[in-house]
This record gives sequence, structure tokens and C-alpha cells, in this order.
Amino acid sequence: MMSFQQWIDESAKYGGVNIIFESGMYSLVDDLEGIVKSLREAGVRFEVVGGVAVNAHILDHHRSRSFVTRDIDMLVYRRDLDRISKAAEPLGYEAKKMMGGYMLRRPNQDSAEAIHLLFVGEKSKTTQPHPHPDIHPEDKHLFGVTVPVAPLRDLLQMKLNSLRPRDLTHIETLDEAGLITPSLESELPADLRERLAQARKINADSKPDVED
Repeated sequence: MMSFQQWIDESAKYGGVNIIFESGMYSLVDDLEGIVKSLREAGVRFEVVGGVAVNAHILDHHRSRSFVTRDIDMLVYRRDLDRISKAAEPLGYEAKKMMGGYMLRRPNQDSAEAIHLLFVGEKSKTTQPHPHPDIHPEDKHLFGVTVPVAPLRDLLQMKLNSLRPRDLTHIETLDEAGLITPSLESELPADLRERLAQARKINADSKPDVED
């Protein structure tokens, strides 16, 4: 991984540098690199989902739309939980049960900044219409680190499945970046296409109708 100064120099190529934003992203990617390396060495199959995956998909062509996310979400198989826990121990993490899955958290670390584990074929909440998809990782380069992330189709389905406020924001980001194409839409189940239309309406209604 590049040094923080190299990180800042790279970021400066794309315009002004926000030190708070860049520090947050640098710290997150440092944690991400460590857990990705440990799980790969342990032979665990996984992929990164959530806000980190959204960033990974948009960064190549839409860096200005990148955003800080506090946690790392990973899709794994429940059968690998013991191996994941042991692989994460040298990094200072402990596996703890949480609603809808498990998290890897360091002592005194806020739960919102932990690594959250979601399980293939399960639902994080009973209200979700579909279980989490299988693992089909795509390697993406995220600030000098190669990360296996969920393909855009699966990532979008997971966002629509949850449809929390942060998911609405991520869907809007993907939409504005032109990544939710008609072809991708057509692959969604009918109920998730309805949710996409709902998300777009909510996002449109939340925007001011008068320009400054």
C-alpha cells in the first residue's frame, strides 16, 4: 500500500485535497488491506460488499463521487466463520455476533467501524425479500490495493434488498455515475425493479427544486 504522502499526492491529481476525507479513506483501506491479505492466506472465499464495494466500482472513472464509509462489509460462507475468526486474530480482531451476522471488532472499536460479516444464502433481516447472493468476486483496484468485490449486479441487489437510508444514497451514487444501465435493470427480479423505481423517486423528491 502507498504511503500517506503518496496517497495525498495521488489525490491531488484529481483536484483539491480534503485532509479529513483522505485520512478517513487511508485508514479504512489500511484495515481493508490487512483483512484481505489474512483471509486470502487462510484460503477463505469472500468478497467485499457495502459502501467500500460501491467506491471500488465508481473510482476508476468517477473519483469525484467517492465517499468515506466507516465500516467494511464482507460476504462470506457461514461454514468459514471459525477460519475467518482465527485469521483475523493476529490483526487484533475478535468475532462477535451481531444482528444479521457477525462482526470482527478490535477492543474499544466502535461497532460502526468494525468489519461486518454477511452470510451467503441468508437474510440480515427477515423483512428482506431475498437472501444474500452467492460469491462471485471481481478484482478491483482501490487506492493501490487489489480487492475482491461483489459484481455490480449482486451489489445492486443487496442494496435494494436492504433499502436503508445509506443504501438509497449508494443507489443514487451508482445511478448518477451511469452504472445502473437498462441492461442491469432488466436482470433484477420484478420486486427489486419496483424497489429501484421507489428508490429513484425518494432520491428525486429529496432534491431541492430550486437552484441557488
